[in-house]
Amino acid sequence: MYNFNRLEVYRRADLFSDVIHELTLKFPKFEMYALGGQMRRAVDSIVSNIAEGGGKNSNAEISLFLRHAIGSANELEAQIRRAWKLGYISDDKNNIVSCEIVEIRKMLLGFMKRYK
Repeated sequence: MYNFNRLEVYRRADLFSDVIHELTLKFPKFEMYALGGQMRRAVDSIVSNIAEGGGKNSNAEISLFLRHAIGSANELEAQIRRAWKLGYISDDKNNIVSCEIVEIRKMLLGFMKRYK
């Protein structure tokens, strides 16, 4: 069991969630509930799974929720790439958000190693 509020990876993912939400609000209207919605759900899933894992008692349960968070990070990375390819995200913004999701995933992988 861990206090998710004290984790750097949680705080970073939570802040990143704000960035993704703001970014997707600039997508075309027809993408607000399609690709934009998928991206918002994926980033929220990262944050939520880190938090939910904090309430579990066994290493196996904690590890499961951290794996779900990593899966959502992978999903979001693919969606960011798709949004960039469609021209919804500039090259500069793509570089920033792509690097951030990679860093969050690395942090999650490192944190998960504690519970294997």
